[in-house]
Amino acid sequence: MNSAGLGATNVMAMAGLDAGAMGLAVHLCKGEYFAVGGAKRREIGRLVYPVPRENLLSLGVHTVLGLDGGFKLGPSAFYVDEIDYGVDEANLPAFYEDVKPYLPFLEPEDLTPDMSGIRPKLSGPGESARDFHIAHEPEAPGFFNLVGIDSPGLTAAPAIGEHVAGLVATYLG
Repeated sequence: MNSAGLGATNVMAMAGLDAGAMGLAVHLCKGEYFAVGGAKRREIGRLVYPVPRENLLSLGVHTVLGLDGGFKLGPSAFYVDEIDYGVDEANLPAFYEDVKPYLPFLEPEDLTPDMSGIRPKLSGPGESARDFHIAHEPEAPGFFNLVGIDSPGLTAAPAIGEHVAGLVATYLG
C-alpha cells in the first residue's frame, strides 16, 4: 500500500515501477501561511475564501482559524524544485495583494511568516489539473498506489479509504 505523499514515487521505485513512465511524476507545490497579528488577529471568526478564479493551483489564500481565537492566512501555491519548509518573507507583498480585495482592513505590517507545507501534485507548471491516482498496479501484483493526493485529500480520506478497501477486496477475490 503506497500512500507515502511526497515520497510516493520513491516507494514506487522500490516496487520496480517507473513513476515517470506511468505519468505519475510528482511535482512539489509549496503553500505558505502568514499569521495575522495585533488587534486585527481577532477580526475574523469564520472561514473566508476568495472568489474562485481560473488557473489557480489551489482554492486561493483563505482564513484559517486558530484555537486561540486568532487566524492566519494561507496557503499560497507555487511550484518548487526541492523540499524546504521555510516561509520566505519576500513573498509577503504578493501574498498581501491576494488577500487585500476581500480583507481590506489588513495592512502588510499585520502579517508575519508562520508556516508552510508542500503538496504532491500530479500536474506540473502550465499543465491542466489532474486528480489523485488511486489504483491497483497490475505490473506489481498486490501493490496499491495512492499518488498525488493533495487537497482535499484529508477531507476525502474516509471515501478514499472505502474505495481502496473495495480495490483490495476485488484483488483478493
